[in-house]
Amino acid sequence: MPKNKYVDFVSDEHFLRCVKWVCDAYPDKSADVNMEMLQRNALDPFKMVFDIVNGKTEVETWVKNEAIRQFDKTINNRIGEFHQKLLGGVNGWTNLGTGDESKVDLKRKDNSIFMELKNKFNTVNADSLQSVRQKLERCVIKNPKAMAYWAYIVERDGSSGESPWSYRGENNPRIRKIWGGKVYELVTGDTMSFGKTWRTLPAAINDVIGKRNAISEENIRKLVKFFEDSFRNYDM
Repeated sequence: MPKNKYVDFVSDEHFLRCVKWVCDAYPDKSADVNMEMLQRNALDPFKMVFDIVNGKTEVETWVKNEAIRQFDKTINNRIGEFHQKLLGGVNGWTNLGTGDESKVDLKRKDNSIFMELKNKFNTVNADSLQSVRQKLERCVIKNPKAMAYWAYIVERDGSSGESPWSYRGENNPRIRKIWGGKVYELVTGDTMSFGKTWRTLPAAINDVIGKRNAISEENIRKLVKFFEDSFRNYDM
């Protein structure tokens, strides 16, 4: 059986589909800015004049930067969905998407683990966090032998870990939180799967966009340093 090109816990086809999902959110830099779309997203002319005068920039430059900023929100959302889609393709796991009665993001096909997955520690506010807790509680009530996890990838202090999730004084040993590289480790069973995923992204992105945007050795060193600082327990 041929060796996978990218990672060894999902097929190359699945990995590229997940990468393409994010790449497709990036704007075409050579295309003109769609002013109608920008206006639909409620441009703020007050902020516009503050930005232009303080930044000593031209209106056309500000418009282009604002277009990129608006796309950035979609891109950030898709990066969170990238992790969900990717891990949902691991053998024995399912990406539940939307519409599943559990209302969570991922589960093991044998219903032994349910997971609500976010990209960053601060993605959810207090109301949303309460909703997450309620969803996980319903999962463990309906599945008495299951574990349920509130999971997220990026933690403030760059750590990775797993712990009981005590919420507003409520403790349930079958409801836990997990973050950083430990999320990938739980799903794949491989302590190196998180670093493998990050390391292979440049090649996969180039394959998706059909270009060869090489990264200089100096930039590679800087990127590796960012990864090591952001996820201190997970080496390349």
